[in-house]
Amino acid sequence: MKKIFKKKSVIIILIAILAVPVIIALNKNKGPVEVFVNAVSLEKKSIEQTISVKAPLEGIEKVDVVSPLNYEIIDIKVKEGDVVLKDQVLAELDSEELKEQITSEENRIALAQLELQDRLKAMQIEYDKALLRVKELEDSYKINMELLENEIITQESFDKIKSSLSEAKKGLESYNAVDGKIVSSPSEAKRIEIQKQELEKKKKDLDKVFIKSPIDGTITRVNVNLGRYARDTEGEKAMFVVENLSKLQMKVSISEYDIEKVHIGQEVEIYSDVLKDGVARGVVARISPTAEQKDNNAMERVIPVVIDVTERPGNLIAGVIASAKIKVDKAENVFVVPSGALLQDENNNLKLFTLNEDNTLKSVTVEAGIETELETVIDGSELTEGMDIVVNPDMSYTDGMTVTPNKETEQVNYE
Repeated sequence: MKKIFKKKSVIIILIAILAVPVIIALNKNKGPVEVFVNAVSLEKKSIEQTISVKAPLEGIEKVDVVSPLNYEIIDIKVKEGDVVLKDQVLAELDSEELKEQITSEENRIALAQLELQDRLKAMQIEYDKALLRVKELEDSYKINMELLENEIITQESFDKIKSSLSEAKKGLESYNAVDGKIVSSPSEAKRIEIQKQELEKKKKDLDKVFIKSPIDGTITRVNVNLGRYARDTEGEKAMFVVENLSKLQMKVSISEYDIEKVHIGQEVEIYSDVLKDGVARGVVARISPTAEQKDNNAMERVIPVVIDVTERPGNLIAGVIASAKIKVDKAENVFVVPSGALLQDENNNLKLFTLNEDNTLKSVTVEAGIETELETVIDGSELTEGMDIVVNPDMSYTDGMTVTPNKETEQVNYE
C-alpha cells in the first residue's frame, strides 16, 4: 500500500505539524509494541477548490507614449500621478529645426516650379518654330509634287523636300505637347509631386512636436528631462506611461494542467500586502486561445488569463504584486479529510483507516473528489458521520491492528 503524497510543500509542512510520528515504544520488559495514532472525527462540510497565481496589478488600459521625432524637449507639462485626458499635451519639442526644414522645402518647390515654367516657355517657342517649319515644308511638298509631275524638277530634288518634311515631323514628336501646348513631362511632374508630399509630411510633423496622451488616464511614469532629446529617455523606456486606473486587472499564467478548470466568469479573491488583512474581488475575464512556453528552461506550457478586479478596496493600487485565488470548484455538505489520511493499495484503490471502539484499525475504500492544498473530498458506502479517521497513517498499518490514540492530539484541527 502506497502513501498518497501531494506535490505542494505546504502538505509536507502540514504532515510535519499533524503527525506526531508514530511512537514505537518498548516497555522495560521488552513487551509488545505500542503504536500511537492521531485521529479526527469525520464530519461533513463545504469546501472550495482554488488555483493560486501571482501577478502585478495593472490598469485595464496601458499606453507607452513615444515620439516619432527626435528633437530637444523644451517643456514637460505633467508629472507622475497627474490625471490626463485624451489628446492632452504632455510635453513639447523644439520645432525650430523642423520649421526651417519646412521653409527650405517650400523654397525648393517654388524654385523647381519657376524653373519648370521657364523651360516650358522656352520649349513652347521652339515647338512653335518647329510647327511653322513643318507647315512650310508641307506647302513646299505640295508645290514640288506638281512640278515633279510636270517634269519641271528632278526626282532627286523632290526626294530632298520629302526627306526634310519627314525629319521635321519626327522632330515634333520629341516635344511633350497637348493640343499645341507644351506640358511638363511625367518625370518632372512626379518629381514636384514627391517634393510636395515630403512638405506635407513635415507640416504634419509640426503638430507632432506636441506629445499628447492617446487615452484618458493617469501618468504613472515620466522618463524624460528638459533639455534632452525625445528618444534620450531613462533606460531607453517610453517618454511617458499612461494607464487607465479606473479599473484594475491581473494578467496571470495558468498551467496547461489546470487550464481546463478555469472558465470565464469564475470568482477570484485577490490578496496583497498593501491590503493587509483586506481582500479584493474579481472575475476571470479573458482566457487566451493559445498557450506559450512557461520559460526558456521548461517544457511546460502556460495559458495567459486576464482577471478583472470587480470590488476594489481604496488602498489597492496598480503596480503591486497580488495573489489571486481562482475558485474553480465547490462542494457542499460532503465528507472531507486531510489529504495525508489517504493511502493507495497495490490495485490503485484509495483507502483510509478508521478507528474502531476497541482501538483496532479498519481500512475503508473511498473515492476522491475535489481537493485543496490540504484537504480532499471523499465518498464511500462505509463512511458515517462521526467515525474516527486516522489522520496520518503509516504504510505498515493493517486491518485489525491495535493502536493507541494520542489523547493530547486526538481532536486535531487540520485546517
